[in-house]
Amino acid sequence: MPACSPLISDTEVARYQEDGAVHLPGLFSDWVEPLRDAVRRNLEQPGPLGTRYGKSSHAGTFHGDRYMWTFDAGFHDYVLNGPGGAIAARLMGATRTRLFYDHLLVKEPGSEAPTPWHQDLPYWCVRGDQLCSLWVALDPVDRDGGMLRFVRGSHRWPTHFRAPDFQFKTDYASELAPLPDIDADPERYPVLTWEHVEPGDCIAFHAMAVHGASGNRHGKRRRRVISTRWMGDDVTYREHPNVTRPIRDPGLRDGDPMDSDLFPVVWPAAD
Repeated sequence: MPACSPLISDTEVARYQEDGAVHLPGLFSDWVEPLRDAVRRNLEQPGPLGTRYGKSSHAGTFHGDRYMWTFDAGFHDYVLNGPGGAIAARLMGATRTRLFYDHLLVKEPGSEAPTPWHQDLPYWCVRGDQLCSLWVALDPVDRDGGMLRFVRGSHRWPTHFRAPDFQFKTDYASELAPLPDIDADPERYPVLTWEHVEPGDCIAFHAMAVHGASGNRHGKRRRRVISTRWMGDDVTYREHPNVTRPIRDPGLRDGDPMDSDLFPVVWPAAD
């Protein structure tokens, strides 16, 4: 296996594998300013998948967009030349990583819209275990500003749950069972979170980890985050009538390996 990122310790890998999520400080500090520039461009001119999350009654704005790397040079440089592919490979134990997609999540000051408790995988057009997200903060984030929360160890639960719509309309994967009430039973569902993260810090987590976040209760501070989703060796394409769609047809059918230029191999880099 090619050498993976030396920036991550064995302890951090073990924590990711056991808890389903781990905080990795400072690994993306060099990318904060270029990504802030890319986010500014996206807020001025969102892509075709740009959306406002939350109910229409929620105060403030929770802006999202996906697959920005396909049309913005800054995001393109980040996903292909940044350390994300190597970091994800090290955490997942993968021999190579493909980019699934990049995802922008901006909670403006006073944005009331929460990120509801959910697993990522039921939304997605893929199957597999080696699926990792790298959630990189571009602003200081604390518990009032929309810090991620996880149910510790939930990435190893055998059940896929219904995927709540971030606009609180119709759920994805509605044929699945609803999530249990996480907040009602903290002893049964122990929560993993952090007091704060700094710009350039990363929270890495498994696609089956149950997670959520509050709105942004700060009156002046934004919460800009870029989350990249990574695939390892065992991931295949999944056709389903009720999943979030890629930005374009990748030319794959159910059960195919993810061999598409929409999902480039990023690590190890091509010679």
